[in-house]
Amino acid sequence: MRIFRMTILFLSTFILSYCFFSKKIPKKSFQGYIQYIMQYHVASLSDIDQQYASIVPQPIQKANRQLPQNGKKQPLSIYALTSQDELASSITDETGTFTIGDMTYLTGSSQNIVYFNQADPRWGSKMYGGNDTIAKYGCGPTTMAMVVSTMTDQIIPPDQMADWARENGYFSPGSGSAHALIPDSAEAFGLEATAFRDYTHEGIIKELSTGSIMVALMKKGHFTTGGHFIIFHGVTLDGKVLIVDPMNLDNSLRAWDIDILLNELKMGANSGGPLWSIREK
Repeated sequence: MRIFRMTILFLSTFILSYCFFSKKIPKKSFQGYIQYIMQYHVASLSDIDQQYASIVPQPIQKANRQLPQNGKKQPLSIYALTSQDELASSITDETGTFTIGDMTYLTGSSQNIVYFNQADPRWGSKMYGGNDTIAKYGCGPTTMAMVVSTMTDQIIPPDQMADWARENGYFSPGSGSAHALIPDSAEAFGLEATAFRDYTHEGIIKELSTGSIMVALMKKGHFTTGGHFIIFHGVTLDGKVLIVDPMNLDNSLRAWDIDILLNELKMGANSGGPLWSIREK
């Protein structure tokens, strides 16, 4: 009889607990719940639920966090750049070229240099003056076409600069251009050109580091067999000078020892030469 009463009590307790508290008991823990009732004797069903809840492991909730999605980094493309300032910001300490449309640029200094070659078929065969072609005698106007096109808001190709030089008396038959073409054309196109006399490593590096462009008249040597205008436009980390040669692009893609450049300046040039520093006013 005693066993029968205990059985009835157990079943009643279980049925009541299941009916009233089934929502609080995880289905997966059903067997554990039975074991708990069989093992522990408590005063009430509410105590059973409270104590059971304290010992049953709770499920771990998944984190609902949105992680940032980083897009793949795209390589810098010069074709996506829209201004000279943006182009200049992408340069390194090495010189190189890139082309946008029909314009070629040299990199490596504080600004990208518009590059023209005097022998370019677009103007090389045109006459600078008399029987002298731009390809052979037009280093002066080609150099200043690059300077003006780089440092101002206007693009002046070599043939237009040659026309201006000839019309204003700077063409010199059989020898190219009067030295005065450099300071006078700079002034005419809104720039400032001054004679530069500090022919030292420190002087050249300091001047180029300010953002100036220097035009140099060279004598016989690496660049010419007579006289030839070129541009200095930057300095590399190891102290060499970046140049622009209007006759030779390969020369323009090299960094040159300052000693070579200083030794081949055509001393005795007039009109402030052989070295002019040009900057914006």
